[in-house]
Amino acid sequence: MEFIKVKIEGTKLFYWTWRDLPFLPYAWLTKEDLKKLPKPFFLPEIHPDCTVGFKTDNKDEYTNIIELPDSFDKIKMDNDLRKDLRRVEKKNADVKIVLNEEGALDKSNKWFLSLWKESKKDFARRLELWKQKCYTLSAYLEGELIAVHIAMQEKNSIYYFGCWWNRKYKNTSIPIFLLKKDIERAIDNKMKYYDLEIGDELYKKKWGVIEKPTKYYAVLTKEIAEILGIEKYVKINYL
Repeated sequence: MEFIKVKIEGTKLFYWTWRDLPFLPYAWLTKEDLKKLPKPFFLPEIHPDCTVGFKTDNKDEYTNIIELPDSFDKIKMDNDLRKDLRRVEKKNADVKIVLNEEGALDKSNKWFLSLWKESKKDFARRLELWKQKCYTLSAYLEGELIAVHIAMQEKNSIYYFGCWWNRKYKNTSIPIFLLKKDIERAIDNKMKYYDLEIGDELYKKKWGVIEKPTKYYAVLTKEIAEILGIEKYVKINYL
């Protein structure tokens, strides 16, 4: 685990955190890790099953996990979503999907960068990790690449990372179409869970997700804890 220093805006204070937190789903700490942490330290978005950490009270840091049945129709989703998916399926009847197309992330990253303006250093790290760990579904319409769905498999779970897509095709709802197709694929492959990751976005809740509080771990001075709004933490009196 590598760490990065985060400066607290408007102060001379800082804390350390996991370098790859913005790029991968959930953090994980062991008791052995605690002995080697730089201080002060703050790490949110720790997996609920981790034995280390304090449960968050922030609803936007709760999980959104779809428990996968043996068929797509058995997912306990919102009725409106079920209707929307039928409509989206018809809209994308002519879309061709390519699994793990070579260079998919390189071909589609312009759509991500036009929205998020990520630094070159951070984006290079994102690409490095995602090319190592993720699979992709590329969507083509009449020979034109219009979207790339990005996810990762780990044991019996799929983690949804997002979709890089051309906003010119907004009316097709292509990200939702690809998400549906990947969930169907996960069911066919006997996966147990499809994890939409943390967040309070409405589209996630409509899937009938399991919501669990993630955890955080903090070793902070009282001053830093107050600035960050952290109530439970391991207190230190020095930097």
